Amino acid sequence: MSQQLKRFLDQYGDTNGVFYLGHAAIMAVLNGKKILFDPIVESQPYDDAWVFFPPQVDHDSLYDVDAVLVSHIHQDHYDLKFLKGLRPEVKIIIVGQRPSFEADIAGKLGREITVIPPETVTEVMDGVFMYGVNHESNGIDSSVIAYTKELCVYHGNDNYLKPESMAKFPRVNPRIDVACIPYAYIHWYPFLMEYPDERLHEKDAESDRLVNHYMDDFLAMVDVLKPRVAIPFGANLLIDDGNARSTINMSVRTPIELANYAHAKRPDLGNVVLPMLAGDFCGKPDGPDGPLKVDISHAYDAASYRDAAHEFLSARPQKTVQGDFRAVDLDAFVALLNKRLEQVDETHDNVLQFQLEYQGAPLRFEIDLLSKRARQVEEFNTARPRHRFALDQVASADWLSGKSFLEIIGTRRFTLLREPDLYLPEVLRIVNTVI
Repeated sequence: MSQQLKRFLDQYGDTNGVFYLGHAAIMAVLNGKKILFDPIVESQPYDDAWVFFPPQVDHDSLYDVDAVLVSHIHQDHYDLKFLKGLRPEVKIIIVGQRPSFEADIAGKLGREITVIPPETVTEVMDGVFMYGVNHESNGIDSSVIAYTKELCVYHGNDNYLKPESMAKFPRVNPRIDVACIPYAYIHWYPFLMEYPDERLHEKDAESDRLVNHYMDDFLAMVDVLKPRVAIPFGANLLIDDGNARSTINMSVRTPIELANYAHAKRPDLGNVVLPMLAGDFCGKPDGPDGPLKVDISHAYDAASYRDAAHEFLSARPQKTVQGDFRAVDLDAFVALLNKRLEQVDETHDNVLQFQLEYQGAPLRFEIDLLSKRARQVEEFNTARPRHRFALDQVASADWLSGKSFLEIIGTRRFTLLREPDLYLPEVLRIVNTVI
């Protein structure tokens, strides 16, 4: 057991406190009841393409809990292998009105799931209450507060709610002690977009705008919830590319950088926004009416944190094509793409292009969204509007082996050229859900 976890359980295991396991995972102790939120213990998300830094706190004692809440279906929040190892009496809780998630978790676990209705206060255990709010439109994300008379914790995972939705939580419990708030949205746009040299300044400006947008969104959530302590959520996950300063890893500010940004922009939040990392914790040692004590064990500044992350990533073995990857029947692969395209009803004047690395040579495929047909080509059509994806060797092998393109996008091992440079959500929906 980590020394920090032992100290936390010794101090707060029978009372009220919050232990940060890392990324979007916490252990909340409420009236002595131990509840895990989004624990990732036995799995690595997205085919091991991502890695946690600092590493998640992991110990057998995480199985010795009273309940586990899973916020949503994404792999960095939903560890099926861990959930299957829990004792039958451990409650597994989700917020309802998301039929696909309910069916997935119930079907794969084969056990009873406690489904709490959204926007309804539910007593999940003796004296322990939960209240959840689903994302307004995406049908995936959900946030909750869990609370007793002594302590209230907000778990925001990566649910970016509008202010009017966030305001529902303090109306239920106006005294939120600890708020775990997302700010790090690791998206491919615009960081993996290909721009000509003369437009690289546009990419840089858009990158800065989006990074600051999510940090400002974090501060707006703090203003609504008014917690005693706000934990920056979501930046403990890095692309495992050996480089903490790669384009995609630099697209997310570290918790230290977020705290610096918050304190510079909002000095009044200096004692609220704290750069807590895996192994840090807080609680009320003097009882329910006493102050919230925070225990931070690290001593990073912004530069030393990025240096430590880089050292951690660079020491890891680099991803390679799996040894069991064999020559692919390319005709069968095209037939698979065409089979997937049968579910597409609409047409679009756009060509999806995919450049792969295969057996030491480039391999090219096109999908015409007017004819809804896929084919292998020698050269790409440059006369039509297009989205051209360029995959590295590892992503190429994964896609040719039958994985969906959504899984490839999850690995972030690609770049994208759009001509013209337009955001076309209906085209991206086909990429994400069909191909």
